[in-house]
Amino acid sequence: MMQGSAATVLADVTDARNPKPICTITGSWTQQLQLVTQTTISWSATEGSPSAAGDSVIGFLDLFTGNTTVAAMWSGGAFMDGLHAWSADLGFLAYVTSDASAVNLHLLSGGGDRVVATLGAVPGRGTNPNEDDAYLAFSPDGAYFAFVQTFSSSGDHLQVRHTQDGSLAYSQPLGTMASWGTSGSILYFRKPVSSVISLWDPNGVVTQAIGQQLAWIRPRANAADDDLAFTVRDTAGTPHVWLYGHGGRSGGQLPNVRSSPVWINGTAIFYVEEAPCGASCGPGPSTQPDGKTFTFDLGQQAESASRISQVLGAWPRPGQT
Repeated sequence: MMQGSAATVLADVTDARNPKPICTITGSWTQQLQLVTQTTISWSATEGSPSAAGDSVIGFLDLFTGNTTVAAMWSGGAFMDGLHAWSADLGFLAYVTSDASAVNLHLLSGGGDRVVATLGAVPGRGTNPNEDDAYLAFSPDGAYFAFVQTFSSSGDHLQVRHTQDGSLAYSQPLGTMASWGTSGSILYFRKPVSSVISLWDPNGVVTQAIGQQLAWIRPRANAADDDLAFTVRDTAGTPHVWLYGHGGRSGGQLPNVRSSPVWINGTAIFYVEEAPCGASCGPGPSTQPDGKTFTFDLGQQAESASRISQVLGAWPRPGQT
């Protein structure tokens, strides 16, 4: 989405400072919108609610031919319903169905649609943006997919599963703020209300990934290089964006009050400015986005004001380069 417009667009962001809109995406179905390839998007939509299940769907659209496909359909509508992820080769789709009775994790492939995990329903409660998260993604090498969330009333909140059959590779009761790395099958995560960043690898070993303790928020990996970008709030609640790369050999805290970094190409992140919100903060942090957005280029080590107001998805993702 561009500054000054409510329209959703597909844009070329090869030059992060000068995005070039290609086409406008219309419709009210932009929940869980993903840019799957250079030319296709997927999204979820539902007629249901937490108290009354209804038809839910994941759709797949080629933006240049206009061809639409229904990838999956079910009855749902509760929290996390429709959360989904595609493998890099589009051979597998993982998705979540949620209603008043349960949360189900599905794996869809040419071999059919299987429920690979069932967790307790999401109870009614508020959320903590610094601790609560829901993450579903395939590893860059396609061997695993991870489902990490803090909302279900029962079941392990961190699960790593084999892509081929959905069987469990690793799990633990508590986990949040996860991200696959740039390549292979390295999953980063932390536990709620913890500042120890952990790393899981396919050998089943879990180690501390970063020597410095950081209660990171929504880390995201660079598709082109071994870098993670994430938000950390200091003791006063003020957000700062950090870069962590190459096994801790590069990176650190970026200047200014910024949050919510997203990689939009191989060298640039998009992020938002936050400012004190005073009496209008409500139950959340003491700062909130003020509408100003920026990009930071790793090569130039420089920040620029951005014409983009919000990033809904980006291609390529890790595993697609």
